[in-house]
Amino acid sequence: MPTKEDLLKELDWLSDKISTQVWTLNLALLGTAWSLLIVGGPEGARFSTRNALWVFVPCVASLLCQTFQYLCGYHLAKRLLRGLGSHTEFQYPKDSSFYIGRDFFFRGKIVFTTFAAVALVIAFVQKFT
Repeated sequence: MPTKEDLLKELDWLSDKISTQVWTLNLALLGTAWSLLIVGGPEGARFSTRNALWVFVPCVASLLCQTFQYLCGYHLAKRLLRGLGSHTEFQYPKDSSFYIGRDFFFRGKIVFTTFAAVALVIAFVQKFT
């Protein structure tokens, strides 16, 4: 029977995978939008600056959220480590701004990435239909 420790390991693995996918998807979205913005082909295949901004802005916001998520986690871990002393166990302070920030920015990066992906699909549909 799985234990709480097994569940925590799975949650850690899943959050790592989500972060990796968000990073990869953001770079792919940025690259796709950028290439469609600067392509020298027929006018119908090019993105306007307005189309590209609907992808660029949320992608950059998502990458910033990812950075802030890790910064919050780093500062929280450093604070907990300083307060541990000789103890080996601790509880996360769920009311800490760094703890709340980690969760907020984790969710934010997913929302911004999803928004950018949807914006790109909408722009494709509008351009090529």
